[in-house]
Amino acid sequence: MTTHEAAVLNREWQQERSWPVPGIPSRARTSADGSLIATTVFVSGHSYTQAEFSTATEITLPGGGTGNLEDFALIVNGERLLASDRNIWGVTFAPGQSDVFYATAASSGRIWLVQGSIAARTLTAIHDNVECPSVSPDGTRIAYKKNVGGPLTAHWNVALLDLATGTETVLSEKRSVDDQIEWLDDQTLLYGLADETTEGDSNIWKLPTDPASQPSLFIEHAWSPSVVR
Repeated sequence: MTTHEAAVLNREWQQERSWPVPGIPSRARTSADGSLIATTVFVSGHSYTQAEFSTATEITLPGGGTGNLEDFALIVNGERLLASDRNIWGVTFAPGQSDVFYATAASSGRIWLVQGSIAARTLTAIHDNVECPSVSPDGTRIAYKKNVGGPLTAHWNVALLDLATGTETVLSEKRSVDDQIEWLDDQTLLYGLADETTEGDSNIWKLPTDPASQPSLFIEHAWSPSVVR
């Protein structure tokens, strides 16, 4: 039987600890100070386009404890959602706020951006149709992929959400971006796309947050970037 694990490496690339994860790895993020680690795996299914996919997302706490986000209270429109088909994925940690993170939650065909609190063990829906969020370095905006296709024929545009105003801006990338977008800096996004000429290869592209800007190739033969500041 195939098994999977998460591992923590230090600055010298030496493994400090590891732990099993219950499915196929999909997303991983760390907080800026390295104390919190989020992992998302597919317990069933291999893609977010599959109707019957199921995820497991955990935040590993200092000292090695874990918090399974399925056990957090999911609050939508002021009420706790108890549906058994809940899925949570794509964590991003808020800069300078040790207790705040964002993620995607889904149930009964609806998808929300949720703001999470580790201390309160809550996930509070704050915006609809946000997948794989990524908070900007200054903490003011969320970049994400927005599905403009159907549940089985997904096409993900790149979008931005201003957290203060709730204003959504769809950017110029026309290709479908199935990745957790990352911020290179406060004005530039990064994401992976399959290579159009070589099967099995991929490249990282960059896209300024100005809606009039066009994407450009950033790193060849790479996938799903993460930036350390």
